[in-house]
Amino acid sequence: MTWSELWMNLFGCTSFCGIDMGFWVALSAVLLIVILMNVVFWSMKPKENKDC
Repeated sequence: MTWSELWMNLFGCTSFCGIDMGFWVALSAVLLIVILMNVVFWSMKPKENKDC
């Protein structure tokens, strides 16, 4: 079974807004990576300057 068949069995179509599901999967993967990177970056504490 291919991913397209599985997707078709679950949701009934292989495209959304005329764009193939592979684009949407890739876009959601990139969005997830960006969100995780922002969470990691914004949760880091700044280094304390030992010279002052």
